[in-house]
Amino acid sequence: MNMDLKSVFILVYSLVVVGCIANFVHAGEESPVVSGLSLKLSGYSQVEYIHPETGIDGFRIRRARMSLGGEILKKINYKIQVETMQNPILLDIQVETRFFEQAALCFGQFKVPFSLENLTSSASLDTINRSQTIERLCPGRDSKNKGRDIGIAVTGHFSVLEYTLGIFNGAGINKSDDNSSKDVAGRLLFFPLDSLSLGVAHYEGKYGPSSGGTQFNKKRTGLELYFSKDKVTLKGEFIFGKDGPVQKDGWYIQGGFDFIPRKIQGIFKYDSLDLNRNVRGDRSDVIILGVNWFLAKRTKLQVNYEFHGEESGNVSNDVFLAQFQLGF
Repeated sequence: MNMDLKSVFILVYSLVVVGCIANFVHAGEESPVVSGLSLKLSGYSQVEYIHPETGIDGFRIRRARMSLGGEILKKINYKIQVETMQNPILLDIQVETRFFEQAALCFGQFKVPFSLENLTSSASLDTINRSQTIERLCPGRDSKNKGRDIGIAVTGHFSVLEYTLGIFNGAGINKSDDNSSKDVAGRLLFFPLDSLSLGVAHYEGKYGPSSGGTQFNKKRTGLELYFSKDKVTLKGEFIFGKDGPVQKDGWYIQGGFDFIPRKIQGIFKYDSLDLNRNVRGDRSDVIILGVNWFLAKRTKLQVNYEFHGEESGNVSNDVFLAQFQLGF
C-alpha cells in the first residue's frame, strides 16, 4: 500500500469509528449513562513564504489540519486530529475520562506533557516557527514525532496547582513500542497570580536500538514562565537534557506587545541552544522579530525575520518568513 492510499485509509477509518460511536449512542438512548454524542469540527491551514539569505525562496502549504472532538458518553470526551499535507496523517486520537474535578484519565496518542511551547497548538504560536530549543530538546520533538507519543496520563488541578503525569511507549507517533521499558513524563504548574504561571516538567526514558545494542538513558528537565497582563505578554523556558553521557541545554525568552488589542501584536524572541555542553563552539542563537495581524480569532497574517548566529563561525542563514493562516 503506498503512502497516499494509507493516508486515505486512516482518514476513512477514523470517520467510520466516529460513525459507529454515534450509532452506539443513539441505540442506547434509554440508558441513563448515555448523554448523547456531541461533535465539534475545527481546522486550519497555513500558507508560508520563505526567503532565506542564501538559497531559493518560495511558497508552500505548511499545514492543513482538521480536528473532530466532543463528548461520547457522560464524562467521556474524545479528540481526533489529522494532517492532510504531511505524513503521518494521524496526529491525535485521544479519549479522556473525567472521574471528578481533580483528576481525569487520558489515553491514546497525544502530546507529551512537557514544555509550554510544545503544548501550544501550531495555530496559536506567536512566532511562525517553534524555538530551536523546543524542536531539538523537547521529548517527542527531538525525535521528529511532532511532540507526540502513545500512552496514558492522569491530569487535573487543585486550587492554584495543575498537574499531568504520563507513561508512554517512547517509540513515537503511530508506532508500536520497540522495547520493554516505558518513558515517564510529568508537568506541574503553579498559578500565584491570575496573570502569572510557573512550571516545571521532567522526562525520563530510553533510546537506542530495539535489539542487539546498548540503550542509553534520556532525561529532560524543563522550567517555564508565562505572564500576561493588559497589552504585555512574557514567556520563557529553560530545558536541561542528558542523552547517555552527552549533556545539552537550551532556553528562550519571548516578549509580546499589543499595539492594537486583539489586532496587531509585536514579538521579540531570543533563543539559545547548546547540543553538547562538553564541546566548545557549537552553541547556536536565534533572534526573531515579528508582527502578528489578527483578522479573526483563528485567522491571521504573521511576518518574522530570523537572525541566526553560530559560535562556530559566520554562516549566512538568516531568513524572512511570512505566513497566512485561515482557521475555523
